[in-house]
Amino acid sequence: MIKSHIKLDSKSELNQKLKGHVFHVTPTQNMPLIEKSKAVLPNINGERDSLFGNTVYGFFRLRGCVSLFDYRNYGSEEWEAHAHKCAPTLLLRQTDSISILFLSENEYPKLESWMKWKEEEQWSQRVVPHVEIGYPGSLLFECFTEHLVVEQVSG
Repeated sequence: MIKSHIKLDSKSELNQKLKGHVFHVTPTQNMPLIEKSKAVLPNINGERDSLFGNTVYGFFRLRGCVSLFDYRNYGSEEWEAHAHKCAPTLLLRQTDSISILFLSENEYPKLESWMKWKEEEQWSQRVVPHVEIGYPGSLLFECFTEHLVVEQVSG
């Protein structure tokens, strides 16, 4: 896996690196645990707090999936309409650095679309249409191609 590090000057700078990809975001302090378990685990029982907000009623969490960001349609009208609801940089308000793990394209066929939320009319469950996507079950560390550590430039 390729590992790189950037100091973030602007969100648009990061978005250019993210567009076209599916990825998981976590505080960098979580990486030793992920590396030890060799997987990103779904938060099935709500045991791990999400710094992205209250996910008690998260659509993908309730399905036993790992939630990922889907930036493959970055910039489309539909994507733009929802992207502001949850940004990968949100965690930088609460932690010094974030780790972005890019999913291998070989894993894309396994992804579950947010469209199931709409088809099943699961209106009481939370999802970010066009931006959030789920991976069923544990997501093995070997399924990621790149680990990008991002720090916010202060001042």
